[in-house]
Amino acid sequence: MKALKLSFVSLAFSVFLPACGDDDSDSGPSFDFIDQDLQGSIDGISFTSKGGFFDEGFDEGTISIRLYDVSEEGDICEIFGNESVSASAILPDEIGIHELFFDISSFSGIVVNLVNPNGEDGIPQNNLAFIGAVEILSISETQITGRMDATLDSDNTVNGNFTVISCDAN
Repeated sequence: MKALKLSFVSLAFSVFLPACGDDDSDSGPSFDFIDQDLQGSIDGISFTSKGGFFDEGFDEGTISIRLYDVSEEGDICEIFGNESVSASAILPDEIGIHELFFDISSFSGIVVNLVNPNGEDGIPQNNLAFIGAVEILSISETQITGRMDATLDSDNTVNGNFTVISCDAN
């Protein structure tokens, strides 16, 4: 009988003790910034940011950043609407980590829009990445520096450092 009780106690510990371990649902942050120039793929197309700009966002206390993979020379402020893949986001106008999320019930959140201007049938393809984060490291009147890790799926993911300038200050 003593051996049966000991076996039962051993069985109970082997079944219930692992349940007290780490909770897999809290696996840490959903981002991992890589120390490189911002790059990745947008709609399966290779993307490396070569510049970008920022301005005030639509809502008070927000900023809008746009990053482009441009090969032509010239003023980055003059390329809005060009035929280049791009990444953009509207973020709180403050230094810190801004985790991406999307709330379907209120149709709000912080997302990174990964745009292929020449999508299927020539229609621009907007890919809303809501896994990851954008960290704003510095803000001045003339530029913002930061880093981004944004993912929608394996064809739409960017990661790395960026600097954007203010077109209003130029």
